Amino acid sequence: MSMAQQRTALWDILAALCIPLGAWLVASPYILDFSLYDALRLNCTFVGGSILSLAIAQLALSPGLRWLGWLNVVLGLWIAVMPFVYGVTFLAGATVSSVATGLVVAVLAAASVLGARRQP
Repeated sequence: MSMAQQRTALWDILAALCIPLGAWLVASPYILDFSLYDALRLNCTFVGGSILSLAIAQLALSPGLRWLGWLNVVLGLWIAVMPFVYGVTFLAGATVSSVATGLVVAVLAAASVLGARRQP
């Protein structure tokens, strides 16, 4: 395997790590038992599904369309601030899950896009 292929594989792995995080966001309202809060549940479900779909698209599309990862950065940041926007910080599990997952998605997606752009 050449050095360029190894670098591409690294950035693909970073993008692929967003897939289980998106799946976690979809399932978290039911696992952490905050599904009664409609705004939070709907946001986690919709945004989690979008993160999952965009990560798959980022892996499947040609390298020229890797910029789609920036959408996951925006969605990750939204998930991180969402409990504060909706005022549900009293749900400690939901808040920690959303903030941690959102920040990890944003960092992984940004690293995936920026790293893929810098390879020769």
